[in-house]
Amino acid sequence: GAEVSLSVNLARRGDIQRHHSATHLLDWALREKLGNHIRQAGSMVAPDRLRFDFSHFEAVAPEVLRAMESDINAKIIENAPVKAYEVPFTQKPADVVAVFGEKYGDTVRVVDIGGYSKELCGGTHVAATGEIGLFKIVSECAIAAGTRRIEAVVGQTAFALAQTQSEALKSAAIALNCPAEEVPAKL
Repeated sequence: GAEVSLSVNLARRGDIQRHHSATHLLDWALREKLGNHIRQAGSMVAPDRLRFDFSHFEAVAPEVLRAMESDINAKIIENAPVKAYEVPFTQKPADVVAVFGEKYGDTVRVVDIGGYSKELCGGTHVAATGEIGLFKIVSECAIAAGTRRIEAVVGQTAFALAQTQSEALKSAAIALNCPAEEVPAKL
């Protein structure tokens, strides 16, 4: 009979939604660029970052990372709707990704982002991709034999990172007495 008051920190929840939906876009981009052998091996979503572990046999080349980042940002700009619906597990559409090893109940929730990213997921998401904002990959590395990790940021965190990196490049350009685009050659 006790009275309870619930309060949701909407700013924090929004940041988590952005990073979580971006994780789905990253999974989509990995499959697009590297192939359908990609399998999620773990993930972490926080208000200020995301981490995605996946099966792959070699480092992801820098140009492939750049292409994935570009493709994800293009999908964000498209502002595609993010829809969620429930179906019996036995009637899950064939093109919906289910994480191997996860245990699912009789009814599952499908999260469909723009018709191109479809996964079983019970998490919180944005209503449309445009809410994610800027997507920026921070790192890619090996964490075990045959398992890679990508860390990334979105939204305000990505903007703050871009600002910090831009200021660092400007400082280097001033120190080297050259335009910012000539810093690598000058170094």
